[in-house]
Amino acid sequence: METLQELVDQRRGYKYLKADGTSPYKGFVYDLENRKQLKTKLDPDANKDCGEGWNLATLQWILNDTKIMDKIIVEFSIPKKAQICVPINSNGKFRTDIIKLKKVHPVGALFPAIEDITERLKTYKPINPITAEEMPPKNKIKKIMAQVRAQVRAQVGDQVWAQVWDQARAQVWDQVWDQVGDQVWAQVRAQVGAQARDQVRAQVGDQVWDQVRAQVWDQVGDQVYLCAHYAVKLFMNLSYEHPAFDLIRLGIMVVKVQDKYKVFGKNGKYLGEF
Repeated sequence: METLQELVDQRRGYKYLKADGTSPYKGFVYDLENRKQLKTKLDPDANKDCGEGWNLATLQWILNDTKIMDKIIVEFSIPKKAQICVPINSNGKFRTDIIKLKKVHPVGALFPAIEDITERLKTYKPINPITAEEMPPKNKIKKIMAQVRAQVRAQVGDQVWAQVWDQARAQVWDQVWDQVGDQVWAQVRAQVGAQARDQVRAQVGDQVWDQVRAQVWDQVGDQVYLCAHYAVKLFMNLSYEHPAFDLIRLGIMVVKVQDKYKVFGKNGKYLGEF
């Protein structure tokens, strides 16, 4: 992808639009068949990040700014007589007073990797990985828990998303991450919470349950996120590993309640504790 300076030197730029040529920002409708020059006033103040003029950008800026699969990308040329203003703090956006439509690009033509992911997502079926119906060996669970540190959600999330191409994240997030996370959450949240609540109440009463409730939900939420990140890892064929993934491979969720590890399996079934 061209840098900002390369596009300015080549007097070219890109803009993303809705499929009918409408700008998502101002609602201006571009005639995608018109190859005549389009003129407007230009704000030449480089201290303004966004000002009057035809605003164009690099492809990288477009990737960072929008979910592009439902958009088209239009390439414009900038005549020699046109003025160009590049804001001082620009991260890929600039403006000019004259543009001419050069080409309308389908997203897949510019980003084949996204097209491939989109095609694979059409047949993707999310699977809830929490499937255990019997208690796995406790020693194996203890060994994994000894390796799992605090703030696992952030650790795993940062590492997984760092390996997913910027242009693919929005698509993978919507159909892999969200679907798997939603499926796991729907099937385990109520059951895990009820089991932990009943056991705490039986031992020490409602007051203590009220104190630990948030901790239980946080642990369940963290593991729902882990399941979704694990799904992204598999879908994108990433090499990243984390000990927490071994719990998922056992088909269980482990929640710590009052110094006890409580183990849950398929549909939130309580499997035992240690």
